[in-house]
Amino acid sequence: MILIKDGRVIDPHSGIDEVIDLIIDNGKIAGMGKYAKSDEYERVIDAKGKIVAPGLVDVHVHFRDPGFEYKEDIETGAKAAAKGGFTTVVLMANTKPIVDNEETLTY
Repeated sequence: MILIKDGRVIDPHSGIDEVIDLIIDNGKIAGMGKYAKSDEYERVIDAKGKIVAPGLVDVHVHFRDPGFEYKEDIETGAKAAAKGGFTTVVLMANTKPIVDNEETLTY
């Protein structure tokens, strides 16, 4: 289990916006509230001053790959998105050729 301690949990679906702890077990939220650190957790993450929220979605990104890699490519754009908390991005069709199938994506 993982304990995420003292993070500002924001969940628009449930209306939660408060500083609490989360317990993660097998990749799922197993508890929310205030919990003491203990040896039962494999890992304790100090989230004080951080936001804990569902993954963000950006439906308007410009990765420019293929065709304009000097501006940004899929790898660097995806890494930047993940670092910012985005779990889903939708690429704009402004590449050459347009990335609209798996073959173009894996060139």
